[in-house]
Amino acid sequence: MTLDLFDDPIWQMASGERAAIEGLLSAIQPKLAIEVGTAEGACLRRIARHSAEVHSFDLIEPSVPDLPDHVVLHTGDSHTLLPQVLAELASAGRNVDFALVDGDHSADGVRQDVEALLQSPAVSDCVIVTHDTGNEHVRSGLDAVAYGAYPKVAHVDLDFVPGHLGRDRFPGELWYGLGLIVVASERPAYGTTPAVQTDRHHGGELLAIARDVLGGRAPDGGDGRFDARTRRLSDAYKRIDELERALAERGG
Repeated sequence: MTLDLFDDPIWQMASGERAAIEGLLSAIQPKLAIEVGTAEGACLRRIARHSAEVHSFDLIEPSVPDLPDHVVLHTGDSHTLLPQVLAELASAGRNVDFALVDGDHSADGVRQDVEALLQSPAVSDCVIVTHDTGNEHVRSGLDAVAYGAYPKVAHVDLDFVPGHLGRDRFPGELWYGLGLIVVASERPAYGTTPAVQTDRHHGGELLAIARDVLGGRAPDGGDGRFDARTRRLSDAYKRIDELERALAERGG
């Protein structure tokens, strides 16, 4: 039997990401879900299929025909609209069971969206998924979130599904990747183990090294190329050493 989630030509996620989203939704069966970043509505339709009520946010009014009645579209800046809707949900004593953050891909933008969710009393027992965690800008924004400041954050794995280094499409660019943030209000405050996964280098870091070696990009992000392969390898090894030191300092 052909699974329609893999055949969808509109859904802007890799096959593994689609399967992961579908699996989470099937397990959670959200009564209330939130999506930041409607785009063309492909992922929204999957969320709506499993959820009793969905609120989806996008800066531009999306053209998504034939949406079911239990989907509410919010057009405008998510950094303004999302906290307002979350406040209304909290006042009504409601809980968001599932949230997808796939809107503003700037470092500051994704940080604001995630922090708005974590700061809300309406997000007390929730699975939050973030998209494009392999991208440098998105990842830096996610890394800037002070997860430890929220005792209800039980688990953070920003490489739940690793990202990709583009070859034919988006050559030399880092995209895709899913992050997983589990919010559990019953978690004992500041548990004995850190919530954030730090026992390995994340995929984006390693893919960036591979990109620099394969493509010969300058370490400072410039367009200059090195003629000597040994120079590129030397730079890559230096970055590996830096990452290992940073991991050790974080107690990994």
